[in-house]
Amino acid sequence: MTNQNVNLNNKIKKISSIQLYKYYKSWSQWLLSSKNSSFNTIDSYSYDFKVFLVFILKHHAKSEVRFTLLKNLTIQDFRAWLSYLVSVKNLKFKSIARSRASIISFFNFCLLFNYLDNSKIFQLSTPKVPKTLPKALSETQILKIINLIQDEKNNIIKLRNKALLYILWGTGLRVSEALSIELSQIGRDTLIIKGKGNRERMIPVLSVVNDVVNSWIKERNKIQSVYSNAVFISLRGKRLTSRYVQKFFSDLRKKLDLDDSVTPHSLRHSFATHLLKNGVDLRTLQMMLGHNSITTTQHYLKISNSFAEKIYRKTHPRAKNL
Repeated sequence: MTNQNVNLNNKIKKISSIQLYKYYKSWSQWLLSSKNSSFNTIDSYSYDFKVFLVFILKHHAKSEVRFTLLKNLTIQDFRAWLSYLVSVKNLKFKSIARSRASIISFFNFCLLFNYLDNSKIFQLSTPKVPKTLPKALSETQILKIINLIQDEKNNIIKLRNKALLYILWGTGLRVSEALSIELSQIGRDTLIIKGKGNRERMIPVLSVVNDVVNSWIKERNKIQSVYSNAVFISLRGKRLTSRYVQKFFSDLRKKLDLDDSVTPHSLRHSFATHLLKNGVDLRTLQMMLGHNSITTTQHYLKISNSFAEKIYRKTHPRAKNL
């Protein structure tokens, strides 16, 4: 269990009845043991559940949320909750869709174990999420980010954030995968990572990436009261959270005047795009990204027609005669 999840549990406990909190804890355990959900996913679902309960608390003017109240919520209640996510929480389509999926998961769990017979939430239509891809950064943009990190006065933060950036750009890991790396995994030419669905994959690590990470680890040892074996930890010695990384990138966007579409995931997209443009085949890329299907890799990259034509004319055996 992560520190973030402990904090969320405490907040949910304060506004829930004993029965509801018991069901919530059972649901969290079910996600972990039966659905093989990652700790990062459980943290996200727990956060969505907390926001949902806060809304119900205010919407029905109650001092605590009881399970009987959730059982009797109307479709109008659920629509009001979606409206709240848009107008008050200012969530985007993707976050709203995830929130809906989180709460439906809880109600599905309750149905599965006969805690309730039905719920109006299953009548709630899914928000249509526009299919957008993260924006790949150019090498020049990434070098600007590195230079900005170099300006950080706190040497611990500077070396840690630089190492994190090198890992994300140099290996194509998801943020959750990078934050899960343990000290025992560092110093080798490859990383063995457990990705989505607990699938393992082996990723080569460049010597320059290892050098930057090792520089951080030497500085990491100066942090007192370390509570984690994670490579990436806070100044308090606890494993970094994905929320910190999101905040870090939000600050980078403001300082470098980058587009809002630039996120931590953009480094994974940049990794894939830069490798593809330098001749890596899709099958190899699929393996390195940890995609279950090559169709996902193809959709993920969305190679431009002009780039595809350029590669075709360069690599076809009869290209010179065409």
